[in-house]
Amino acid sequence: MAYKILVTDDLSPQAIHLLEAASDATFDNVHRPSQEELREIIPNYDAVIIRSSVKIDKTIIDNATNLKVIGRGGVGLDNVDINAASLRGIVVLNTPGANTIATAEHTMSMLLALCRNIPQADRSLRDHQWARSQFLGVQLYRKTLGIVGLGRIGAQVARRAQSFSMNVIAFDPFINDEVARELKVELVEFDELLSRADFITLNAASTAETKNLINKKTIARMKPGVRLVNCARGVLVDEAALVEALQSGQIAGAALDVFDKEPLTDNSPLRDLPNVVLTPHIAASTVEAQEDVGTQVVDRVLAALRGDDFRSAVNMPVADASIFRELAPYLHLAEKLGNVQMQLAEGPVKRVEVEFQGDEVSDHVKPLTVALLKGMLDPVTDTPVNYISAPHLAMQRGISVTETKGLPDLNYANLLKCHVIWDGGERFISGSLLGHESPRVVQIDSFKLDAQLEGIILVMESQDLPGVVGQVATLLGKHTINIAEWRMGRSGPWEGSPTSINISFINLDILASSEVLEELKQLDRVLKVTQIKL
Repeated sequence: MAYKILVTDDLSPQAIHLLEAASDATFDNVHRPSQEELREIIPNYDAVIIRSSVKIDKTIIDNATNLKVIGRGGVGLDNVDINAASLRGIVVLNTPGANTIATAEHTMSMLLALCRNIPQADRSLRDHQWARSQFLGVQLYRKTLGIVGLGRIGAQVARRAQSFSMNVIAFDPFINDEVARELKVELVEFDELLSRADFITLNAASTAETKNLINKKTIARMKPGVRLVNCARGVLVDEAALVEALQSGQIAGAALDVFDKEPLTDNSPLRDLPNVVLTPHIAASTVEAQEDVGTQVVDRVLAALRGDDFRSAVNMPVADASIFRELAPYLHLAEKLGNVQMQLAEGPVKRVEVEFQGDEVSDHVKPLTVALLKGMLDPVTDTPVNYISAPHLAMQRGISVTETKGLPDLNYANLLKCHVIWDGGERFISGSLLGHESPRVVQIDSFKLDAQLEGIILVMESQDLPGVVGQVATLLGKHTINIAEWRMGRSGPWEGSPTSINISFINLDILASSEVLEELKQLDRVLKVTQIKL
């Protein structure tokens, strides 16, 4: 019986030819169906191939009774509920490398266009003017380029910038010195990058920590007259602050391919600024990239359906689908633990030690370790990490990994333990499942607790004294931030002294702003606060 594949977006002719040539598959083109239409037809298909316009949410997945593979042509997976798919045993895959070169080249194109006023000069000439003196540019030669995010695309930008004899510095708290040396890039702290760079390019992932990374305060720390390029994520930039800086001259110019809201609104002041170069999210839009995206996603969907290959699968660490379905809740737990570890780490992680206790997990050390590494790397890379690439990316970042099986724990049938080490620090976290489906953290360092690993969480260390809970709750309430759940752990019996410390996992309904986090840190008995997003 032939596999049935649903294609919801345009694919290149080469990709369509691959589908037509597959003797064991048939396909239907339903161009950008509505959610209602997709929900109705999805039970008929073994696989679906999408781009960015179609959303595969939990309601679709719940109705996808025969679905085995979701193939995303491109990088971003914001439009796929990966957790829901994983728990149903559906393989989710993408094509993360297909547009790397295109995006890196577009970044350099935007930088050059910005420095030499190319769009403005072109418009002037088309208006029958010859105003050479108005378009005095600046050179890249021997200037300093600051790259924020030295992942797959950032590394390619660095190589291209070096061919212009630029001095390249980078900020990436999750890249170690050895990797940077191989790229001939100097790793610096964020503040140093802001103060030294003549040009800044953003190539970071979108996380809770990087939202509005470029804001009024960080712009004030930049070298006056800096030029900014963003071909990564629109949410990295506070557009109002950017507009103000472009008008004042603190930022001499900006080249933007991505925006906080897309399409860019008609009344956006960015449209009217003369020192801005704008493109409509086309960094990945090259003939070659689109051909590669189409052929790769078709090739990998067919291979996954046949059980031959799971390249680019973001949720498939084992080849046997039946084992995958049984192990899915623990893989989910391992990813969450790794994600928490990386978001709480206070420096580049150098070593990871994992231990698995219990009959259901001790025989699956390798896939669970890979899941944990994937969870660690997801928050800090500029493209989604998959189970194939996670060990390789960890090695690239200089992270060593050890795996052990432990004796069963008396309190938990199955337990996952993770110990991470960085220069000057370490953290130990254990996790288990509640009801065989809900991931929980049950210990962090010496603190024992039982907290859910979902959504937005404030991880707070405070003195174990009366009044802390009231102070924190009052402050959050003042900012209309609702507390969904509050779990607290102590390292030992209560002593009632300032040296007694506890840890809290506070689940919030919305993100706390950087200003709210700063207010929390200023509370007398609060020692440390970190916001994480799972």
